[in-house]
Formats: sequence, C-alpha cells, structure tokens
Amino acid sequence: MGRSQELQTFIDATRDAFAASGASADALVVAGKIFGAANAVPGEEATPDPIRMPVCEHLNHALERARGEDGPIAALAEALVEIAPRLMWVTRPNGENDDDTFKARHANAVVVGKGGLEARDDIRIGMSLLAPETRYPDHRHPPEEIYTVLSPGEWKQNAEGEFRAPGVGGFVHNVPNIIHGMRSTNVPLLAVWSLWSGDNA
Repeated sequence: MGRSQELQTFIDATRDAFAASGASADALVVAGKIFGAANAVPGEEATPDPIRMPVCEHLNHALERARGEDGPIAALAEALVEIAPRLMWVTRPNGENDDDTFKARHANAVVVGKGGLEARDDIRIGMSLLAPETRYPDHRHPPEEIYTVLSPGEWKQNAEGEFRAPGVGGFVHNVPNIIHGMRSTNVPLLAVWSLWSGDNA
C-alpha cells in the first residue's frame, strides 16, 4: 500500500493546523489517535470519480482567503488546492429530506475514508463547504469529530446551544453523538473535519 505525496502533505498539514489551533487537551487526544493511525499504516489508494457540486463555485474563493493566512492554515489551503480536483463532492449523506435550495448550497468531500482518495474504516478526513448565509442542519453521529476551521463561520452544540465563531485557524470538537450544526456568514465556510472510528473499526 502506498500513498501519494499530495495526500501525505494534506494529512500532515491537517495535523499541523489542528495542533496550532489552540485545541483543548481532550481534542488533542482525538487528533493524536486520528493522525497517529493515518501515519502508522496507509490505507488502500482509491480513485473515485471526481464530482463537483454547484456550491463548488465558492471553493476557490474560500481557498484563496485561507492561502492568505499565516502559517499552518496557509499550508493546509495549499495542500487542498493540490487534491481538490480529484475529490468527489456530494450532499450530506443523511439529508434525504433536504430541500433543493440547501442541496445546492453545500457539499462534503471525503479525502481519507470510504469515497475518498484512500479507503479505510478507522478514520475519516474530509471537508465541508457552505455557500454564504447557509445553515447546515443539526445532526449527530457516533464517531468523535474534530474540525480545523479555514474560514469565518459559526458552530453550535446541543439542540439549544448558541452559535460561536472559532475563528480562522480555530477548532471544534464534537464528542460522540452530540447534536451539532454550523452556519456560514457572509462568506463561504470551509472546514476540514476528521473523525475517529478506530475503536469500532
């Protein structure tokens, strides 16, 4: 099993950006599991058919803003530029009842994991993109999740929780099965998420 240099660069850049995010000790433990597993044994290389969704018209704008940041966020944006054309962008997997407007205003792409550039079950790393002024519905899932934030945006936890803005370069940590959601501001939201399923893989 091998891994392309572009994918390795993305994984390393995601790890480094999260490490620099000011993350809590609990979130850093999750990051250690995810990136430790990623670099211990590569998964199987995969070549999904690239798909672009309507919202991808905002991707270059979001990436250019992130490339203008300092340090790890700029490096992560550069790594994303290299792999973005190979990704399969899709609407959220549990959104069967989403209306057409929302479907046109968001997309997710898996980089590592099922549907991504490297097939494996213990971790999933990918990204979410929202058009400006778009609300991503509350949802929950068993895997623990961390986000690395590449653009302005707001996140919430729990049904009655308030939205907060981590800031560019900030982090979000969702414990297993917590209700959570996010929304963009007047610019596109772009964030990289990483999920740990290794305990159940």
